[in-house]
Amino acid sequence: MFYKKTPLYFSCTGCGRCCLGHPDDNVIELISGEAERISQFLKLQKDDFLLQYGVELENGEHGIAIGRIGRCTFLQKDNTCSIYAVRPLQCQTYPYWPEIMISKTLWDNEAVRCEGINTGQRVEAEHIEKQLSLFYPSNQLDKNI
Repeated sequence: MFYKKTPLYFSCTGCGRCCLGHPDDNVIELISGEAERISQFLKLQKDDFLLQYGVELENGEHGIAIGRIGRCTFLQKDNTCSIYAVRPLQCQTYPYWPEIMISKTLWDNEAVRCEGINTGQRVEAEHIEKQLSLFYPSNQLDKNI
């Protein structure tokens, strides 16, 4: 867990690049309860929300489809999120995703996408671990990162 030994810096600039799809990943995964929260926030029935914004994943779960132009449907023109108050865990925890936190090299590579990585304030290891624990129980972190 390189972030315990290497100080990391991050400050969100609001650029909105984290809300753009990757060629191999054009969906925002939803975990249990998120579709319900977002649909209530949008004053839609869950089925209507999933029909309008959703995509069914291979595992039977759902996600939010990234639009045809590679932009999250909920990213507004001013780069703010129209569902920020109920945004999915995937959005809440960026850039502290397990696949980014494997190594300093992967963290630095993500800085190409996110101008806030390696800038701003130092991020304490405890904060990173709290974010990662939302993906893995704390006793599984060392095995997965």
